[in-house]
Amino acid sequence: MSAEPSKTNAYSEIAMGAVKENVGWAVGNKQMEAEGLARKEKGNAELEAAKAEQRAIGTKDQVKGNIKEAAGNVLGNEQWQAEGKADQLKGDARKAANQ
Repeated sequence: MSAEPSKTNAYSEIAMGAVKENVGWAVGNKQMEAEGLARKEKGNAELEAAKAEQRAIGTKDQVKGNIKEAAGNVLGNEQWQAEGKADQLKGDARKAANQ
């Protein structure tokens, strides 16, 4: 596992673990089956960590967008208002994609 959680690496671990688990089951090798299950669970844990990280980034984008839009409203700056709204939508999308 790399230093930061990665969805790509997580899905790879899940797939490789599932293959090893099923091969172990098919040949009657309980150790191989258990190792595959452990690898699959490691992948699931990394996937959840990667999703949590992305949800946190989405929250940061939402907050940044709220602040920028509010500043644009106060100052009458339409560009800041639009950029703030865009950041909020970006944050919404990132959070929704990582539920």
